[in-house]
Amino acid sequence: MNQPNPEFGVIARIPTEVLEKAMQTSGALAIVNDYVVDSPEAAQTVNRDLQRIKAEIAWLNGERQTIGKPLYESWTALNKFFKKLIEPREVAEGHCKKLLLGWEKTQEEERREAERKRQAEELRRRQEEEARAAAERAKAEEIAAQKRREAEEAERRRQAAIAEGNARAAAAAAAEAAKATEQAAAAVESAEAKIANREATAVTTALPPVPEPTKIAGFSSRTIWKGRLKGLNDQERAKSKLDLIKAAATDPQAAALLLVDEKALTRLAGALKSSLTIPGVEAYEDKQAASRTA
Repeated sequence: MNQPNPEFGVIARIPTEVLEKAMQTSGALAIVNDYVVDSPEAAQTVNRDLQRIKAEIAWLNGERQTIGKPLYESWTALNKFFKKLIEPREVAEGHCKKLLLGWEKTQEEERREAERKRQAEELRRRQEEEARAAAERAKAEEIAAQKRREAEEAERRRQAAIAEGNARAAAAAAAEAAKATEQAAAAVESAEAKIANREATAVTTALPPVPEPTKIAGFSSRTIWKGRLKGLNDQERAKSKLDLIKAAATDPQAAALLLVDEKALTRLAGALKSSLTIPGVEAYEDKQAASRTA
């Protein structure tokens, strides 16, 4: 069933007589700038103009309310009409955002967990390779040490053969010493080559990075840091407030967070007047004019 289109088209028109009267009396307002109150008569003159101006203000406010009432009623009805249409959509919007933020949070948590596992696996592989390399170096060093001992023994035999004048034995011992020295160096070089080859292979077979969560077109989120008093209940928050007050004594940043409730302070000053003795504040007199229209 089709509903009729609501109408809100109220146009305000200011009556001509109101405009004319307002313009006629506006010219006299500038006179008050030239007044000097230096006698009872001058004070009476200013007071008469004050009464006239207050009466004009009251009259203008009355006209404003009379003319503006239909506008206000139309504006209120317009807002009420669209509020009924907008509110359920805002609820649905909030629910959709909550769902997407929850999904995004889950995706980010899964990504972080996957990254944690990837880094743990990389660390395990690196530690495993370091242990293997250390074992291979130790084994190669053990072989090299043995070959160096053999070279030293062959060198002693060569020296003995030279002392005995046995050139053939000396040459054979020298060859053995050279071969053992070469084998010692080769054992170390071979181990280092194997280690270097595995490191190069590890670079090419490194674990791939964890992919970023899938982006949703047209939707994004941002993190906003907010501050609040610590505590899960009123008692805990009251204690936190006292901690903040204590910190404000020496910390300018904490002091800037303490806002003075000036309305409450004014009410207290009105009640206590000059008896107000709270440190850091004072009560003072502020004369204000008041007048009644005749």
